[in-house]
Amino acid sequence: MVGTRRSLREVLGPVRTKEIEEAALRVIAARGLEGATMQAIADEAGLAKGTLYLYFEGRDELLIHLAESAFEELLASVDAALSGTEPARTRMEAGIAAQFSFFESRRDFFRVFVEVVHPGGAASARRKRSCNPLYQSFVSRFARFFREAHANGELHAPLPERLALFMAEGVNGLILNRLSEPNPPLPDEEVRWIVDSVLNGIEIRRSSS
Repeated sequence: MVGTRRSLREVLGPVRTKEIEEAALRVIAARGLEGATMQAIADEAGLAKGTLYLYFEGRDELLIHLAESAFEELLASVDAALSGTEPARTRMEAGIAAQFSFFESRRDFFRVFVEVVHPGGAASARRKRSCNPLYQSFVSRFARFFREAHANGELHAPLPERLALFMAEGVNGLILNRLSEPNPPLPDEEVRWIVDSVLNGIEIRRSSS
């Protein structure tokens, strides 16, 4: 059935689908997820509720589509940040900064991302993320970056896939925590702290006398 709905979205047009996505985000911002009913989203989009069901089977499918569509934008931003000819540290900072910027400017989307795409608590969220092709693609981008930087002699990253997963889970946790912090660190400061901690370590090395 979901495949049928996706075909209808393709036939009925991406422009109207984008309008529905934007309307859904406005409803979430104003009413929260509990108030993001199909009727409320249809009203905000200027559609009949029945028309909305031509595009999406139900509320959960709409919200998951919304999260995945936005996540694809994040992948494009990270790709752009990690590519280029700048030093590895600079590109790594840019890649993590892209994540912070994306979620800071889309807090309503992040609620959907966490509560709809990753429900059931932290352990369930990790399992669900590990099986999500978009998340796997996200981790693979950082793994490729670490693999290439290691091959070029810029970074010591002999286990790029493990390091990429470590980074992805750590950054996700920090971004999620920021939503409940009254005064979180400035994004740029937190990005620099992450990169410095990973690249320079936290051990104080004392010279032997």
